[in-house]
Amino acid sequence: MPTEPLLSIIYRELAVANAKTTIDIASPLLEELVNFGSSTLVRCATSATGEDNEDLAAQFLYRHILEMTDATQALVAQACAVPAIPLVRSTFEALIALDYIVADRGTYVQRSLAWLVDYLHRKLQVYELLDPTTPAGIEFQAAIRRDKTIGTVPLPPIANVDKAIANLTDLLADPQFATLDADFLALPTPRSWYRLYGGPTNLRELAYAVDRSALYDFMYRYWSRIAHATDFGPFITPTAQGHGTIRPIRDPTELKNTASFAATLMLAATDDLIRHFRPTEDTKTWYEREVGPMYRRVYSNA
Repeated sequence: MPTEPLLSIIYRELAVANAKTTIDIASPLLEELVNFGSSTLVRCATSATGEDNEDLAAQFLYRHILEMTDATQALVAQACAVPAIPLVRSTFEALIALDYIVADRGTYVQRSLAWLVDYLHRKLQVYELLDPTTPAGIEFQAAIRRDKTIGTVPLPPIANVDKAIANLTDLLADPQFATLDADFLALPTPRSWYRLYGGPTNLRELAYAVDRSALYDFMYRYWSRIAHATDFGPFITPTAQGHGTIRPIRDPTELKNTASFAATLMLAATDDLIRHFRPTEDTKTWYEREVGPMYRRVYSNA
């Protein structure tokens, strides 16, 4: 017979029932933001006037935010507050990258293509791991043999790996990327696209550069502790007698806070994309009719 849950630790139906008031506001709000974002992505993509590759970074980052917010909504609907926090953290990282890329039309193309150069090099690193003749590949094979979980990794045919590496190398040598690629490789390690041409040297500086410093210092650090399993807060809760006990899973304490930040970040990303690709589009009517009332209720006492 299937194992019954220990209700003092995981009581799914009760968790949803206890959080119903918050869920009934927060879940439709996030769903509306994602629904609007889905059409926003397509409207902006079809309005793009840049050359090949120039708009991919902004559109990718927005789609990532859209997907993270959609997943957050699914977790919020089931009263899963803490597991949604890494998704909000990921949304924040994508947002500050998007902020930085679209901040100035004069630097937009350079920053957008720099993001792609960074991405292409990360892809190259993966393929080099899959090539057992490269130093990285040899080290990876040794790591597989030591790994207690994996044991073996089926490798693609070496001809396919070589072809993928050649394609990426040729793309980076293209005149559109060549100068950026050389400058990127000249950066000290660890390299990041936003470090080019005097940019921020780390994620904190990136957040400060796009005026999201307080959110980084106050919330991102907390979100990171959750993501890296170093925050003790969700583990213990006090009893009425003042003792500590294991906190139930799906505790609703963080639900409203998590949903409000997810909504705020999604709204900011949508504003970024529309301002860049469709600067004459007016979203005020949509916001006041479909978003504002729910957003204000979720955000109050979040």
